[in-house]
Amino acid sequence: MTTGANFHSDEELIKRLQIVLRDVSDISLDRPRSENNQREVRNIAGELAERIYAEPDKWGIATLPEGLRDDAAADALMAMLVEVPEFHARQPISEWYAQTAEAAFRKLWVIAQQQAAEHGRTEPQAEPIDTPEASDEETTAFFEESGGLWQQFEKQFPRDAFVLRLRYMLKRSPEEMAVMLDAANTRAITMRLNRAKDRFRTFCEQSGNSRSDTENLMVRFGEESTS
Repeated sequence: MTTGANFHSDEELIKRLQIVLRDVSDISLDRPRSENNQREVRNIAGELAERIYAEPDKWGIATLPEGLRDDAAADALMAMLVEVPEFHARQPISEWYAQTAEAAFRKLWVIAQQQAAEHGRTEPQAEPIDTPEASDEETTAFFEESGGLWQQFEKQFPRDAFVLRLRYMLKRSPEEMAVMLDAANTRAITMRLNRAKDRFRTFCEQSGNSRSDTENLMVRFGEESTS
């Protein structure tokens, strides 16, 4: 079988993979057919991997820090192959993969931090910065609310949204983010955060929000000093 030419969409590729995997699980198959099925699974998996790396924005890996990107992408692909038999077209496969890759990245980051701590290589504490006026509960609800301005912003500006999530939802320090995002220093991180907040403020105003409503949203983001 030649993949790619025979499948015009990711969903068609997944459907074919489901069929082959069900066939693979049949222990009564003769050896040639079983080997052919295994070969086709490898071909389809390879095709999926090529599509993911050819369109990193679509599959959600472009926003992942380079240091853990390949591992997270590989873990997500493996999870996809495991979960394929249970897919029922609830969402585009690329969206499912993007969510899985981000979750894989977070797990890998936690493991890396734990390993660093065990070897006495924890990063220095962040310098105190102004605390956002909104409560942690309000901030979390803001990031997770479906259909809101934030979700629209996240779709249009995923890189800016990612750094804001890291800082204000996941509470990563500028020092931690500098490591995760392979930045030169914390000053580069704070400048990036400030640019992302400016873009979100502009996005809110262009979406029809009043100035006061926009400022009420902006309290979820603290002030970052570049000095």
